[in-house]
Amino acid sequence: METNASRIVALDVETPNGKVPAICQIGLVVAEAGEIVKTESILVNPETWFDGYNIQVHGITPMDVENAPTFSEVWPRIAANFSDSVVIAHNAAFDLGVLSGTLERCGIPVPEFTYACTVQMARRRFSRETYGSYRLDTLCAAFDIPLEHHHDALCDALACYRLYRELLADFGPDPRDVRPYRKKAKPAPMPAGRFSIESETDHVMRSLRELLDGVEPVTFLNPSDSMAIAHWMDRHADLCSEPPFDTIFLYLYRMISDKPLTVSEAQELRQLLRGSLS
Repeated sequence: METNASRIVALDVETPNGKVPAICQIGLVVAEAGEIVKTESILVNPETWFDGYNIQVHGITPMDVENAPTFSEVWPRIAANFSDSVVIAHNAAFDLGVLSGTLERCGIPVPEFTYACTVQMARRRFSRETYGSYRLDTLCAAFDIPLEHHHDALCDALACYRLYRELLADFGPDPRDVRPYRKKAKPAPMPAGRFSIESETDHVMRSLRELLDGVEPVTFLNPSDSMAIAHWMDRHADLCSEPPFDTIFLYLYRMISDKPLTVSEAQELRQLLRGSLS
């Protein structure tokens, strides 16, 4: 069963590092009336450095993208896919946050579009204990969906689309699945004065500190903590390309993906939460 949109675009991006909003590979799957009509795998020169951890995850090296087009050159080729479509991604807060952050870094306006997240769709339909995780590879195994090259952007986008179809077919639609994607406007600076008023950013950061109180980032999360963090990320997805939230979101994504942080990464996360890291 499909949503009201006739065109679905599944998106997956791979990133060169966890600090700069940048893309080194884009996977796109375009489906109309339930049939895949186009697939694209695009290597992108991210114009920034690669982290060894990211290379280990997806296998893309600086040499692989040295002569690839930049994102500014790729975007005109793919921009039309975001009009009159529902864009889907597995953990959309990450992929769409990286996309919007990359657009802004390149001076390109972020388009308005609707989206659905297959992680959130799965969370609404069954508990984490049902299959042990909401990770893409776990759910693909559970629903017998091919995933031959996990972390290849096109392979993941194809798996995301097939998972989306399975979730709708097996459990039916939910009105909360599809929503507009918007970048939150940066809060206006408070006028100078005698009293300090908590800004929107301060409020969001405080809510995250309270959420993570007692959570140990260097160990596997329990299901309730993982779900709570994922819900927080979903609510505040529009901040994920804004410093310091860009780095915080990447660490949170690692944590809910059953990839505990190192001791040094956990320390950096705590410093970011306190606002003490420049």
